[in-house]
Amino acid sequence: MAEDILAFPGASATASVDRTLERVFGDRGPIRNLSPASRRELDQNMISFWKQTPNVYESSTSLIRLIKRESPNLVTFCRSPVDQAPWERASHAVVGDSNPTVCEVNLFALVRNFVGHVTTSAFMGQALNDTFPRLLEDLWKLDDQLVPLSLGVSRWIPLPGASTACAARGQLLHALTVFHEAFTSWEDGIDPGIKFRDFDDVSEPVKRQIQTLRKFNLGASASAPGHLSLLWALNARVATIAFWNILRIFSDRSLLEDVRKEIAPCASAMRPSREETGFPFQEPPRLSIDPEGLQNSCPLLKASYYETLRLDTAPLSFRKLTSDISLTESIEDAQDAGLTHRRTYRIKKGENIVIPHGIFHKDAKYFSNPDQYDPRRFIQTDHGTGAKAHMHPMKPVGGIFGYDSCMSVEREILPFVAAIVAMWEIEPASDKDLIIPERKIANMTFLPKKDIRVKLRSTV
Repeated sequence: MAEDILAFPGASATASVDRTLERVFGDRGPIRNLSPASRRELDQNMISFWKQTPNVYESSTSLIRLIKRESPNLVTFCRSPVDQAPWERASHAVVGDSNPTVCEVNLFALVRNFVGHVTTSAFMGQALNDTFPRLLEDLWKLDDQLVPLSLGVSRWIPLPGASTACAARGQLLHALTVFHEAFTSWEDGIDPGIKFRDFDDVSEPVKRQIQTLRKFNLGASASAPGHLSLLWALNARVATIAFWNILRIFSDRSLLEDVRKEIAPCASAMRPSREETGFPFQEPPRLSIDPEGLQNSCPLLKASYYETLRLDTAPLSFRKLTSDISLTESIEDAQDAGLTHRRTYRIKKGENIVIPHGIFHKDAKYFSNPDQYDPRRFIQTDHGTGAKAHMHPMKPVGGIFGYDSCMSVEREILPFVAAIVAMWEIEPASDKDLIIPERKIANMTFLPKKDIRVKLRSTV
């Protein structure tokens, strides 16, 4: 029945998108009130961002370059916060007194901010992070309160975090207003100022979105909520899934060793010796990544990602009916309920429908031992092609952008996970084993109720 609703032409996601634009991202009407033709053109640009193969590969090239450059600096082992990378400072990194090659960090904060900085730089340009160093901190505050904000919670309601999230949204909208103004000046051949010298490293879809909004005569402040929704879509889900995927792998030592062996030809860390370089000091480690190899030759890595999606995400699909619909359950579902006939439900035009996909992902009918993390459930072996990871029977959910956005997120997350697995050892700071923390409900992906403290050291 869920598939019938999602495929039904009379079930629209526009109302849900508009509500989120208004309540979460601060649109006061300019974007939501565009003409239907202008809105379709703007939405099509967003859809093409996820679906067009050239965009995926262009962005992937920039992303891989930054992952290779920055993964060796996931922790720098610098004692002074001034000398640490931004993601290190956010994780409260502390270098060991007795062993300077071990660094203790908050893992969720570290992974979330590392993925966020690299992703934002790859798609929206390095200058945005450099000019507004609190950008991601504000984005996480907004994301943490996204559910109550989407329900219409106002700033003045005494709900912990809500007023902070509203203030963070104001800072984000200011930053993206400045970003938009600087880009339009640069595009017109006007010096955008010292903070934004050029926009050559901004991805083409982001440039195209600014150009499209400008064509509709929307100013910088009116366009900022659209940029904020894109910034959130690029970062929030990807960073959190990457954290859960990494934690799940490292919490199972047997799985960790199997994944490392599998990805070794596609993601490897090395450190040149003094004899090789001819220098009297030790060179920093280097990372090599083959994204196509990770995608096509690493079924266990992909399966670990799929199992993370199944257990640690709770996607919802919202639809508003623009015409009546009749839904009839399957014969199997009727039999499971002990019925001899199939039930039919008639839903009227104007009604809202919410589909909680996470319920299906925990259904023992489709997944044996549904609460157990078992990536191998998604691996199928064919005598001709060998082992392959298949998402079936799990249904990929990509919001209004569908299956293709899930594939784009997959191509984005796998290199992050492979890089950290190949280059770093992660051990518990105090307990004997890494513990999966309790989770709290959030939008699309669960958040940990409490961060976990771990020790990191390089594998090379």
